[in-house]
Amino acid sequence: MKRLTAIITAACMAFSLSACGNVQNSTSNQTESKATVSSNTAKAGGKAISVYFSRVGNTEFPDDVDAISSATLNRKNGELKGNAQLIAEWAADEAGCETFEIVTEESYPSDYDQTVDFAKEEQTQNKRPALKNALKNVENYNTVYLTFPNWWADMPMAVYSFFDSYDFSGKTINVFITHEGSGFSRTIDTIRELEPNAVVTEAVAVRGGNVSNEENTIREWVKSH
Repeated sequence: MKRLTAIITAACMAFSLSACGNVQNSTSNQTESKATVSSNTAKAGGKAISVYFSRVGNTEFPDDVDAISSATLNRKNGELKGNAQLIAEWAADEAGCETFEIVTEESYPSDYDQTVDFAKEEQTQNKRPALKNALKNVENYNTVYLTFPNWWADMPMAVYSFFDSYDFSGKTINVFITHEGSGFSRTIDTIRELEPNAVVTEAVAVRGGNVSNEENTIREWVKSH
């Protein structure tokens, strides 16, 4: 009788341990599953924002503007888009987030050379152009994909206005830039000086005339970071 009782007790203990193991594994799997969902949600659920400054959107171009002859303009499905805009849209699509365009109250000249001169004048005067729109609920974002052209080895002054308007402490700012040979110049260091409590990452620098060929490069960078 004692032997039978011992056998039954041992069997119950074994079943109990097995059940505990299954519960622990189930809990572990649920935790991993929740972590995966949380990660995906963070990427696609409004925790990131793709911000850009581009000539298109800040310039009143004539309807018949020739995008083919300009390294800064593109036509996609009949719509005129700037280089920075394309990069920002690819990043947003890959990250599953919205875009926000930095738009100045004063438009830039439609002539590229005049825009270059205008940008130089703004820089020389350390001007902060007024912005038309505002990024709402900045506190909701923890990741910013920021795209802009390199103007005179620096950020456009409109991007300075943008940084003057918000505090990005504790956030990650991934910087994409278009250029014609200058790369990032000092832009990364400048943003780190403006936002000392943010993590500022050098993402991808793309030559203006080659932007249309770099969609996969942009998407892969976002996907791997």
